[in-house]
Amino acid sequence: MPLPSQSISSNVRGRYMYRRRRKRRRPVLLLLICALAVGGAWWLLSNDRDTPPTTVVQANEPAALVEPSPARQAVRPVPAPRDIETTIHSAPVATITEADTQPAAGWRTPPAEPTQTTPITSQEPSGSLLLPSDAVLQARQALATEDLVTARRILSNAIAAGTLSPANDEEARYMAAAINDRLIFSNEIFDGDPYSFRYVVQSGDSLGKIVQRLGLQVDWRFIQRINGLARPDMIRTGQSLKVVTGPFHADVDRQMHNMTLYIGEGTQRTFVREFLVGLGEYDSTPAGLFQVRHASKMVNPTWTNPRTHEIYAANDPENPLGEFWMGLQGIQEHNLQERSFGLHGTIEPNSIGRNNSMGCIRLADGDIDLVYEVLTEGVSTVWVNENDNIAGVPGG
Repeated sequence: MPLPSQSISSNVRGRYMYRRRRKRRRPVLLLLICALAVGGAWWLLSNDRDTPPTTVVQANEPAALVEPSPARQAVRPVPAPRDIETTIHSAPVATITEADTQPAAGWRTPPAEPTQTTPITSQEPSGSLLLPSDAVLQARQALATEDLVTARRILSNAIAAGTLSPANDEEARYMAAAINDRLIFSNEIFDGDPYSFRYVVQSGDSLGKIVQRLGLQVDWRFIQRINGLARPDMIRTGQSLKVVTGPFHADVDRQMHNMTLYIGEGTQRTFVREFLVGLGEYDSTPAGLFQVRHASKMVNPTWTNPRTHEIYAANDPENPLGEFWMGLQGIQEHNLQERSFGLHGTIEPNSIGRNNSMGCIRLADGDIDLVYEVLTEGVSTVWVNENDNIAGVPGG
């Protein structure tokens, strides 16, 4: 069996080793206690005289700058929703645990005389702090209840007003585009959506007949797209299909090289999404209001180069127009002469976002397909802005 000296360290052993008690000397002990009592009383009285008066905190001083007393634990302030820039998907609500109610590590007492701080009340970004606008906050609240129609309307109105800061405008467009992925580009139907409804296929129907019978301002290919049909003939009597009414219109910003797609007209015009586009070299893309020309939409078009007179056949992989073409005709006095202007695809994806075309508007593969399906001959308009300010763009 090990001895205590072999199993316990010397320091610990010193605390627990047995020692013989010495005889107590009561008179000496009493005198020592009395001396200590008198000295302690004198020390307390002298310290009480030297203690500074307690600082009184005025009502207009920031409460967070007062050091919490030991009897009440300090709770770290949780930033308000307006202090955090979030994405379209609402972040999960944080749960305050017992650890959150303890002072943070390294917490220090604030200065005795803190400088006055001014609360931030502006909607604009301040330094690195991005404050979401009221419109973005309201849209988030609507999204939290799955009210996508209301959220889209709030965002679209805010975008059209042009009063959002650049950061809030970017977020509003991103949110609205994501909402439209469900409202417009999926087979889901939402109550209150003025641009879509459910249709039951009748005997003898085809997608083309459905578009014509219902007066839809979209191509039948778009109905196929949003319903996820592998082939246009894959419909049967009694089948339920989502249909989108249209009409769609577009604005082109020549400085930013982007196209904004809208649905509806006038005051009901609603933001849908944006596309990056290629424009004409030497600023040759004409400006003004255009309309998709009747009988001008073509899939796999033929094309003759006006400079070299070289002819490109349909399905030619070297055809600069790509797979889709839509002719645009000017409908304003200054652009009535524009008759060879149009929207088309491209075999040069690097030209998107640049001025490389002969004047036409180019879209990338995937984008031109969708735009082709939603813009309607004789109805849809395309506004090309004169400069970087497109305020006052005609609606529809």
